[in-house]
Amino acid sequence: MGRNTHDKVIGFGEENWHYGERHVGVLSTTLPEDADPRITVYRDIDSLVADLDKRGSEHVYPDGGRLVQSFIHAGRVDRFVISVAPVLNGAGHRLFGELVQDVPLRLDSVADIGGFAQLRYTVEK
Repeated sequence: MGRNTHDKVIGFGEENWHYGERHVGVLSTTLPEDADPRITVYRDIDSLVADLDKRGSEHVYPDGGRLVQSFIHAGRVDRFVISVAPVLNGAGHRLFGELVQDVPLRLDSVADIGGFAQLRYTVEK
């Protein structure tokens, strides 16, 4: 996750840490590396991706608008699961940002999950 998402998650309180024993990486240039024993702090996208490759990670959930954009730009996204909340936010970072080129997607499924629309796409290569 990105630093802003991390700060939001931490603000939910210790009892709301829903990541269990999963590896949680935070991309930040300002968060101290020893900020939280449950996370690994990465200073740049290249070191984050290199560590994920080293760990043999197959499924990664980038959380946070700018982090998602970094993964898209690095060509590291195979699938999107996009949950649309029934609210229009007035602030924040755009999920996809500016793209150098179009990213063709194939819609795999649409579901109603408790008032949210969940869209599943595969990136066509």
